[in-house]
Amino acid sequence: MVTIANSFTLTIDTEYVEEVSVPTQHRYFFAYTITITNPLSQPVSLSTIQLLLTDGDGTVSELHNPFQDNDYVIPSLQDFCYSNDIITHSPLSIVQGKIELQLNASELVVVAIEPFRLVTPNLLH
Repeated sequence: MVTIANSFTLTIDTEYVEEVSVPTQHRYFFAYTITITNPLSQPVSLSTIQLLLTDGDGTVSELHNPFQDNDYVIPSLQDFCYSNDIITHSPLSIVQGKIELQLNASELVVVAIEPFRLVTPNLLH
């Protein structure tokens, strides 16, 4: 079954920022961008982005929601990009979560953010 949530497209780009990372102190700096495309013929409001970071040692933490108490609108057939950075304690971490979009006063759409990796170069082949 195809749902409205499945019609939204997510693209995720990640980058390891070596110049500010300090591996000897277990500090790995990553930048990421999540791009969501609104395929609908109406604008949608971005309610929340909820992200969970699972560090390489198994520690799970919730990442800050920058959209709380704000009103961001994604116009019809347009993209919205959200960029942020994360300092992890491991050269390999996993991020996953969800984006909540308000279609109208009574309809909320939840778009899953499938797990994606934050990984230092040459760690995985």
